[in-house]
Order: sequence, then structure tokens, then C-alpha cells
Amino acid sequence: MSPAIAKQDGKAQLRIICVSSLAENQEVVIASLNPEGKWSEHGTITLRPSLVSDWLPAPLGELHLALRENNTLKSICHFPLPADTNRVLVALVADAEKNTYEAQVVDPVKLEFVKGSVLIFNFSTHPGIILLGSKEEKVDAGQRAVAKPVFDDSRMYQTVVSYLDAEGKSVSCYDRYVSSNPNARNMLFLQPDKTLGVRVSSLPLFGEFK
Repeated sequence: MSPAIAKQDGKAQLRIICVSSLAENQEVVIASLNPEGKWSEHGTITLRPSLVSDWLPAPLGELHLALRENNTLKSICHFPLPADTNRVLVALVADAEKNTYEAQVVDPVKLEFVKGSVLIFNFSTHPGIILLGSKEEKVDAGQRAVAKPVFDDSRMYQTVVSYLDAEGKSVSCYDRYVSSNPNARNMLFLQPDKTLGVRVSSLPLFGEFK
């Protein structure tokens, strides 16, 4: 589906990035509610940890991920699909206490998420400080940002993540070396963790956005 056709049909495409899931394999319905409260179903997807879905068509407006219960749907996540976009990434993190998902939606073209860059999602409640080689990026709680790593002579860079605790002190929580892949984009996720304060994970992303 081309961007022009997606706009004309009142639809766009989304790619779901499931960082953590409520179950190992959880089938959910992609759905929307009309003003009268009636559900419309637009497909299903099975969520699992570290899932990167294909591009999925969906209508513009507010979307839900829902479970099928007692011949109806129960929403466990909702997020907007903006009218001024053709393709979006939807990052999901499971909230085990609420039995729901938190979602962050980004337009990768508008954010200039190009090959060789890193898209940082901060799902935690702490400001995050991310060092990508010699490039430092601060990402506030609930926010996201794109950064370009600075590589060393061997085409690698060190990723160091720390967060600011309640007293404003820096706490280190992640330290990895990453090799360059000119055909990939990388995603970095900061998630709340009762023991560590902030848990960090990463996923590569391949393919085009246009």
C-alpha cells in the first residue's frame, strides 16, 4: 500500500514493537470504537517479548488492542494513529500490575529515524542519560529521542545508560559495546524495574519506512 493510497482510504500502516508481553503468546484484536460504543475489528496479532511485526493496515484515529471475552472485546491498550501520518511505530511495554500495555507511538520519518541511528524510548519514571560513544542524550520519563552514535576506529561504540534517582543522583544500569550495521536502525528501551530501578533492552529494526 503506497502512502498516497493509505491517505485516500483513511488508513495508515503501523508496526508493533512488543518489548515485553503479559503472556508468552497473547493473541489480541486490533480494534476501534465508533461514537456509539460499537467495536470494529481490524485484525489480530500475537504479542510476545521482542516482537517486531510486519506493517499492518489500520484506520486513522484511536486504536485499541483488545482481548476477546464473553463475546465482546476488552481493551488492554489504546493509542492514537494520527491523521497526518502514513506509517507509525507502536512500542508496547507490559504493565503486569494493571494487566495492560503502555504504548508510545512515533512517526519514524518525522523523527528522522534513519539507518545507523538509535531510537530511545523511555518508559520509566526516571530521566535517562544515554551515552552512545561520545554522544550523550538525555531522555525524560515518558519521552523518546533519536540520536546518532559516534563510532570508534573499529566501527563500534559503547552504549552506557544511567538514570537520575529521586535525589538526582546518577545510577548506572547498562553498559554494552555495539558494532556498526549500515543497514539497521537500533531501538533502546528504558523500562521500570522494581529491583534495578530501570531495565534496559535493545532491538534492531530493518527495512524501509516509505
